[in-house]
Amino acid sequence: MTLHKITVLATVAIPTALCLWWSGLLVGQFFAQIASLYEIQAMLKRDAVLTILQGI
Repeated sequence: MTLHKITVLATVAIPTALCLWWSGLLVGQFFAQIASLYEIQAMLKRDAVLTILQGI
């Protein structure tokens, strides 16, 4: 069994990569939530227009 030396760069790069990956997931979820809100808003506007048109 051989031991491999871990450089300082590797000890910094691995957590940094994990943090960037995790933050990327959060940003993706954030934009997905914004898209869902816009979709809900569009559905509500469409329903409001249909309700008004049905009342005419």
